[in-house]
Amino acid sequence: MSQDLANAESALDGMFDFQALVDAGGGALDDPYPGFAALLAKGPVHKGSLAECLGLPPERNGGGYYIPGNDYYTVVSFAAVSNVFIRKDDFGVEAYLDMGIGDEFGDTILTMEGLRHRRYRDLVQEYFQPAAAGSWWHDVVISGLVEQLIATFEDRPSVDLNAQFFGPLPLQTVTAGFGMSLDEGIEFRRQLAARVYDQSPEGRIEAREAAGKILERVIRERQAQPQDDLVSRLAHAVIEEDDGSRRKLNFDEIASFCRLVVFAGGETTWRQLGIAFYALLNNPSQLADVMADPSLLKNAILESTRWYSDALFPRKVMRDTVLHGTELPAGTQLHVAIGAANRDPERWDHPDRYDIHRPYQRSVAFGAGVHSCLGQHVARQEIATALGALFERFPNIRWDPAKPLPRITGSMSQRGLGDLHVLLR
Repeated sequence: MSQDLANAESALDGMFDFQALVDAGGGALDDPYPGFAALLAKGPVHKGSLAECLGLPPERNGGGYYIPGNDYYTVVSFAAVSNVFIRKDDFGVEAYLDMGIGDEFGDTILTMEGLRHRRYRDLVQEYFQPAAAGSWWHDVVISGLVEQLIATFEDRPSVDLNAQFFGPLPLQTVTAGFGMSLDEGIEFRRQLAARVYDQSPEGRIEAREAAGKILERVIRERQAQPQDDLVSRLAHAVIEEDDGSRRKLNFDEIASFCRLVVFAGGETTWRQLGIAFYALLNNPSQLADVMADPSLLKNAILESTRWYSDALFPRKVMRDTVLHGTELPAGTQLHVAIGAANRDPERWDHPDRYDIHRPYQRSVAFGAGVHSCLGQHVARQEIATALGALFERFPNIRWDPAKPLPRITGSMSQRGLGDLHVLLR
């Protein structure tokens, strides 16, 4: 990276305004976990959308998660949620198309099924496996970015980690991994956000065109002269068609991959970084354990994704079926409440407690089955590298008493933290 990240602060200003995401997602929702616990106590599947099951108007689902005229059921238990993710013939990702995701991101692996999904996902799967996350992503992209970002604030007595570190890192990781310059990555992410959150059709169209121009230049350059980045690999990847013929991906296919991974990778990792940090700083004895034994950071990150994750995924019932005793007709929309499933007392003792020493059991924070999160290993590598560097560099890091203590908030679908003001020494 040749650019000075410190000079990018003005361009990044306001990009990591969590309140804007909350407003776009249907408005702030107080702690949903007591409501989740009540639903879990009553059963694994409930009639109605997640908002309705929590006693709220359906519009509070936000973010396209509620489409008037559709029947909704909400799935809350770990076993039932896992079943939904694994039974891909019964519960389909067509729900995303109903929400309009295809209009914003194009034809992506998020909305593909069956053999077609496997063929397209296989094109990039190896670049997101644990080995690649710990080698290429870490060595070529993440570690350098972490050092450069810390350098922008390491001489200050205090900092808002959300604005200066946790927000920029995932954005710059995915855009740099795809071969964009810093300025291009910032502008591309800004236009992607406008495509999703701008309330006016005209604004979304303008954002689509602006993001498209950035992608077109990068993709055309890599098609002509490949480099060590993911766009180059996509530009020269070969896919097999149903008839056995083989071809390279076209421009629209490459662009769709880029839009999806850049947006999803930047959003969720940003929020989860803050949550993992928040959990450790609010549990000083566990933070001390991590500082004494950095190998525990892996447990701390996995526990943070179980303890507090985004609230729901959508699925659609593809044929008449039964889920844990509840009959579901074809066409029904499902709200898959992973936040509830990850605190199911049938699976975890004291599930509301953040505990890095609890015996590990798989959660559904990253989904499950063939549509499990493609970037989960890269995300965990980012979080581990970032937190590891922070705790090593600033062993006395703590909340800034002159600022309001942070708290987790969010909408029905997106949960996280806003400002994270800390003292570094």
